[in-house]
Amino acid sequence: MKVIPLSIGTRSSLVNCEVVRSKRKTLAIHIKHRKVEVRSPLRASQREIRAFLESNKQWIDEKLRDESRRYHESLRIENGRKIFYRARERKIVFREGTKQNIVVTQEQFIIQGPNLTPERARQQVEAFLLEQAENYLPQRASSLAHYLRVDSKLNQIKLRKTRSKWGHCTSSGVIQFNWLIMLAPNSIIDYMIAHEVCHLVHMDHSAKFWNLVESVCPEFDYYMAWLKEHEHRLWL
Repeated sequence: MKVIPLSIGTRSSLVNCEVVRSKRKTLAIHIKHRKVEVRSPLRASQREIRAFLESNKQWIDEKLRDESRRYHESLRIENGRKIFYRARERKIVFREGTKQNIVVTQEQFIIQGPNLTPERARQQVEAFLLEQAENYLPQRASSLAHYLRVDSKLNQIKLRKTRSKWGHCTSSGVIQFNWLIMLAPNSIIDYMIAHEVCHLVHMDHSAKFWNLVESVCPEFDYYMAWLKEHEHRLWL
């Protein structure tokens, strides 16, 4: 594999790229962490690669703008930044106090504690969300499993912070929820619960599975779209 730097565009809209040559048949563009990577066959000429990039320049610019927006909206627990909690942007406020506490108002997400730092505040937020998840997710999932008459298939509910999934259901009846979902509105949380519990009936994403999801969560397609659009603001 060989990596070659390359730039396209004019001086005012210059895009820096990396060309990665390997044993592949087609050209492809991969954008991640504000970096443009062109995956190229070994024998593709620089002229072919440049022409391919120029023909996709508008798409590249749009993707870079979208990724930049998502990066600036991403959640970082720092005094004065914004947190997207229950679909409302709130200002994070560090407040010194002898006891640890979190207070949520219409406009503010107040983190109180002694000698607050971003790391200590993040730990408080994580504990706050985990406690909410423990008080909400298992009970709701168990109730839905009982309603669908599959409570005998539900063996265990786990809560775990992950970086790629909001929920998971195994064939042995173990459901895992990402407790960061507690940042989302209740309707989104309930959709995620419905999705995983319905897997106790259908372990695939067949039409029967989606029909069952719709029967308990009629607007599931809207909730799926909401989560896809905003999930970058919920990862911590």
